Amino acid sequence: MSKTIQNTLEGRKRGGAVAAVFNPRTIILLVILGVFSFGAFFTLSGFSGDLKSGNNGGAHALSKSAVGYGGLLHLLKQNGNKVDLSRSFVLRDTDINTVRIVSLTGGWFSNDLDEMVLDTPTLIIMPKWRTRKHPKQKGWVQRLNKPNPDIISLEQLATMLEPVVEDIEFARSEEDSVKVTIYASVDLGTKEDTSFYNFEHLQTIVGDDVQPVIVSNKGTILAHVPDTEIYILSDPDFMNTFGLAHADRAEFAYGILKMIEKETRTTGYVFDLSLHGFVRSQNLIKLALTPPFLAATLCLLAMGLLIAWQAFARFGDPSRTGRNISMGKLSLILSAAGFIKLAGREYKMAADYAELTKRIALDKLHIPSALPEKDKSSRLDAYSKHADAEWNWSDLEAEKTSPKNANDLMNNARKLFKWRGDITHERN
Repeated sequence: MSKTIQNTLEGRKRGGAVAAVFNPRTIILLVILGVFSFGAFFTLSGFSGDLKSGNNGGAHALSKSAVGYGGLLHLLKQNGNKVDLSRSFVLRDTDINTVRIVSLTGGWFSNDLDEMVLDTPTLIIMPKWRTRKHPKQKGWVQRLNKPNPDIISLEQLATMLEPVVEDIEFARSEEDSVKVTIYASVDLGTKEDTSFYNFEHLQTIVGDDVQPVIVSNKGTILAHVPDTEIYILSDPDFMNTFGLAHADRAEFAYGILKMIEKETRTTGYVFDLSLHGFVRSQNLIKLALTPPFLAATLCLLAMGLLIAWQAFARFGDPSRTGRNISMGKLSLILSAAGFIKLAGREYKMAADYAELTKRIALDKLHIPSALPEKDKSSRLDAYSKHADAEWNWSDLEAEKTSPKNANDLMNNARKLFKWRGDITHERN
């Protein structure tokens, strides 16, 4: 028994699936998605540097590591202080009356202090620890392993401050755990000494070119550069996140900042990020998407959308134009008249039109064409007088070469047409 052969390829169903993929609605959605994706990629590529979190374990305000100052930033904000971030070597006009906090580092950007303009109240926090990224926890750091030193050398610290003060040195205790006693200070508002325990490798400032502001039993902690508004904090463990984990150090650090704010008569604080590779860079994308060029960009975008909508909303085939020169006698006459008008030479045809009118009148009045031209003109004048025409032929003939433009030609043509109608009693 024979079996019917079936088409297992299901060609019709496959054809329907292909047709569904190219549905107009699907194509429109794909185009919109593509335009949106390109616009998002274009915008984010211009602002990618500003969108970085900055939590890379560095010694700056965006870092939440032990050597970072994210904790100090949070402490100031929690106490209602005005805090801002600067990504430029020169402060903005709105940040001039604030305390600029510059945290130095022993990394790649430690020698860029000479590029900064330090003409406003500034607190420079010296570095101490040499660290590397934590292998398992992002944003954390750990000390360098031996035999690599985990502390920056004192000579390197002095070299960092050469653009600010030349005669300055640093000292460091060798003990892993010392007691630091801060002497009572009128500037800090303390009437008795303050002690910190288990302080590790305390750094102090030594130099004749700086004035001690806060002094401990081990040496100067905070110094002031004369004739400037620059303050130098010798040890970062008083203000970094590791130090602020101790409540007494956090209170001490806040007191230092409030004292500097009071002495310099400023309001608020700005953390400098330029020494840590976060300098705000300009590019064409940011230039086009920020004022004042943002308005021009939006206008161009709106124009592009209108052009796209016009192309999408048009219906039907484009209208077809006919021949520039039509076929047939009437079309030939109209085309010739159009060329004459385009050239602006209509008034040159005044004499020919007058002769045509004359021949028509002679034919209608049955005046022999063999007569001399003078006798033809005399008879036409007689007919004009007999018909009470407004003009004689002799007067009209004298004006046939007088037109200088198209308006004069039309006036003469109307006179000739009316004259011919008067003497031949024709109005059409």
